[in-house]
Amino acid sequence: MAEAPKTEQPEKPKLPIMWILIGVLLSVVLSVGIVMGTLFFTGFFSDDSELQKELDRIEAEAIAEEPPVEESPKLMETPDPTRLDTLYYQMSSPLTANVLNSRRVMQVTVAVMTHYDQIVIDRVTKHELLIRSAMLETMGKVVESELSEPDFRGNLEENLKLAANSVLEELEDFGGIERVLFVEYLVQ
Repeated sequence: MAEAPKTEQPEKPKLPIMWILIGVLLSVVLSVGIVMGTLFFTGFFSDDSELQKELDRIEAEAIAEEPPVEESPKLMETPDPTRLDTLYYQMSSPLTANVLNSRRVMQVTVAVMTHYDQIVIDRVTKHELLIRSAMLETMGKVVESELSEPDFRGNLEENLKLAANSVLEELEDFGGIERVLFVEYLVQ
């Protein structure tokens, strides 16, 4: 068999390395030009020393006007009772406690009063069990000799108020109970 004559395929001309380098160089120059143009139009090269001086002056004034940060929270002042409604909430059942070192029993039905918002009453109802527990603990510390003191009921009301407010301050960061009132008071 005879071999078939080989047909030569024409070789593709190779791009000279010089044209490749020129293409790469043009793309680099174009990219640098785009970046520099973007920086120019965004104001990167502009002299804004006046603007910076004005911003520094405004910041300095703002720092000078800021009040010093207090480390502890301020207690809220009691609102003017003539401007706000007085809200009451009566506990659902009486509080009964033994008088310390005695056979006597003290039973009181209490109500709380506030001139603040309905939020205080809502918090009292939400945490009524803990408030009742704190009040019962306070009542359990009463000794029989204190019962005959003329200002015993006023002192007990104040102590119950402090106990209730301490529970609310612990749980809600604000007490708000201004008075504890005795609706019923019985010592046997």
